Amino acid sequence: MICNTKSEFLTGLRIALENNNVSDTRDILTDFRQHFEDGEAAGESEAEVCRKLGDIDEIIKQYINDDGIDAAAETTVTQAKQTGSDASGFGADTQYSAPPPPQYGNVQTAAPQPQKFSPSAGKIVGIICLDLFVYSWAIPTLASLIISLMSVTIAFLTSGLAVLIAGIMSCFMNMSGVIVTGFAPASLIFLGLLVTSLGGMLLIASIASVKGFVNIIIAIINHHARIFSGHNVLRKIGKKYREVQV
Repeated sequence: MICNTKSEFLTGLRIALENNNVSDTRDILTDFRQHFEDGEAAGESEAEVCRKLGDIDEIIKQYINDDGIDAAAETTVTQAKQTGSDASGFGADTQYSAPPPPQYGNVQTAAPQPQKFSPSAGKIVGIICLDLFVYSWAIPTLASLIISLMSVTIAFLTSGLAVLIAGIMSCFMNMSGVIVTGFAPASLIFLGLLVTSLGGMLLIASIASVKGFVNIIIAIINHHARIFSGHNVLRKIGKKYREVQV
């Protein structure tokens, strides 16, 4: 089974280890979790690390022999018998230590150290000019348009509901002296539904506009972060939050 994310890989590996009764499951998962951390430090994506680690089914075969017995545990018992220790795997002067994890595919024993990021002076000047001559007026203008759209939406919804309620009430009450209108109750109800429907469509447009505006702000923040630090700040924060939830 080939995975594409860290959580999917670790979950599948844990289930496979437990199904095959492999000992030291926690230590094995810790080793593979370290592979992902080293890959992230080297600038690799989770999918790239998963491809390097390979198929989970093939990895499990490294820990069990042809008879389906825990290879690591069997090796420990055999070494204990050869050194004269008891069946538990511990001798009088021997302390148990788990065997080192095998290598999988193209995984290296130590991930290369990431190069230190240094901001480019030209990019910094460019982003400052972009802030001064584009973002400084484009973002406030876009925000003002969204606020205006939301205000119009509220006005349509409020007026539409008011006319609709007035039309419904006029069907059961004598509105003389209270509401002076030449429209019949059915006309008021129809007009209220029409205005409310327009308000509903504007509400959908307003929600989509707000989401788009938020995505634009996130893109601008990540753009600045890539120039000054070399990575997307908000994407990294969201990724760590998802790992904590898993």
